[in-house]
Amino acid sequence: MFIRNAWYVAAWADEVSDTPLARRICNEPVVLFRDHAGKAAALLDMCCHRGAPLSIGKVTDLGIECGYHGLTFDAAGCCVRIPGQGRIPERARIRNFPLVEQDGFLWIWMGDAAKADTSTIVRYPWHNDTENWPHKHTMYAIKGSAMLMVDNLMDLTHLGYVHGSTIGGNPMTHVEAKMDTVRTPMGLKFDRWMLNSLPPPPTYEP
Repeated sequence: MFIRNAWYVAAWADEVSDTPLARRICNEPVVLFRDHAGKAAALLDMCCHRGAPLSIGKVTDLGIECGYHGLTFDAAGCCVRIPGQGRIPERARIRNFPLVEQDGFLWIWMGDAAKADTSTIVRYPWHNDTENWPHKHTMYAIKGSAMLMVDNLMDLTHLGYVHGSTIGGNPMTHVEAKMDTVRTPMGLKFDRWMLNSLPPPPTYEP
């Protein structure tokens, strides 16, 4: 159902701290955290011992500590501490996901790690220049299908009707927009020109 060999935004960079953050990406439970050096990491949110969510644990100097029995895992997913014993089995590890911090986002790769090409991550350098490009950001928890959200965001013809008093304006401006669609190796790209379109009211707050 989901394309796994692709980069997804896992979180805003400033959402992730030394407190574990749980997310579900491509229908997989993921825990995000920063280690003692401040580097962000992403692991499967499931301890390899008894399956407890690591997101209910805590971050220590060694890594993320499971809140059930205290096993600790580093950013690579390797177990580095088991309370009460010195020997750590080789199989005591958790899947880690490639994670890249770039332009205010944390990008995660859910598929084959060997195919994670960082050069394909979409650049958005304006996030790094808050003085000239100020912006507000957040994360909305939506109780609904992710596929319906994708459909909503790709269907721009509804703007003139649903959002007529804010960003919609004249419905026909959206319906008759000039489209230029190009197929790319990863999907498609389109340019959309709304000619003679009035801008949204200046008092509009997103």
